[in-house]
Amino acid sequence: RDFRLPGLGAYLQEAANQGNLHAIFLGLTALILLIVLLDQFIWRPLIAWSERFTLEMTERNVTTSSWFYEAIRASTVMDWIGRVLNAIGERFDAWTLQRWPFKAGKPETPPSMGQRMVWGGLGLLVLASIGYGALSAGWLLMRLPPGQWGAIGIALVATTLRVLIALLIALAWTVPVGVAIGMNPRLAAWLQPLVQMVASIPATALFPILVLALITLPGGVNLAAILLMLLGTQWYLLFNVIAGASTIPQDLRYTADLLQLSRWERWRTLILPALFPFLVTGSITASGGAWNASIVAEYVQFGGKTFTATGLGALISLATAHGDYPLLLASTLAMILAVIIINRIFWRRLYRLAEERYRLE
Repeated sequence: RDFRLPGLGAYLQEAANQGNLHAIFLGLTALILLIVLLDQFIWRPLIAWSERFTLEMTERNVTTSSWFYEAIRASTVMDWIGRVLNAIGERFDAWTLQRWPFKAGKPETPPSMGQRMVWGGLGLLVLASIGYGALSAGWLLMRLPPGQWGAIGIALVATTLRVLIALLIALAWTVPVGVAIGMNPRLAAWLQPLVQMVASIPATALFPILVLALITLPGGVNLAAILLMLLGTQWYLLFNVIAGASTIPQDLRYTADLLQLSRWERWRTLILPALFPFLVTGSITASGGAWNASIVAEYVQFGGKTFTATGLGALISLATAHGDYPLLLASTLAMILAVIIINRIFWRRLYRLAEERYRLE
């Protein structure tokens, strides 16, 4: 069965299924145009307005500018609308205070027998629902052939390797680029808005074109899967690195200049320690995005053909397409457990290290 809603996503998916490159180009053009309009009329004005609330010891060399924000500030009509809304808001506040005057809180009273019975009944209902779901899940897993558990293990290893490769590639370029943007206000003034707009383009919208370009190469599906994971994860890292670099106190930068630290010493003693918490946060988010993207990246339909790569994402997509609920449940649980174990064993320790040794306060 096919469920879809009208929109650009459904349009691009149907265009990819038909292999209609002209329709894909039109859909991407509309999507990019929409992103640019949202950036110019909503996000960039909000960023320029938010700088009014920045607390810093030193003045910024370059501030964010927005032609639409400046037009709103200079508009007589918007000023009149603001005054009217403020007057309405003050009258509404006064009316609500008269209608519902503030009263001191009453001391809490213990719940009555009826309330305890209601909450107890709800608790039993929730426990019964959880128990029924667990029994149903166990029954589904018991129906899974033993040989498919081995396939799930192999798929788990393959997807984990792709996630790791995508994360390493993202770290290799986002750290230097993010530091350059975050520590250079003039560069950030024109480059950061461009990066934000590019990052808003969904990676899945570009994937049919990537598959068409890479499918003829050796290991084309695997290469395309890693590239799609990279496109879906690198922006989490980049924006965290930019945020971390921009929050390095200006007085510490001046101190590094006065000490005449070399480039390597500056990175070792100032930049990397300051970025460490942001790198951990960005890496966790990016790896989660890579696991999510694997479901689309490892099972692709384009031009009436299906391309698959060995991995959990392909198993989940394949089980969904064929209605194989035991395989779908087992593959999904394998991915969930893998992510939880990695977070507990690896990322949590790095978070604790960031809190203890690499926190600027």
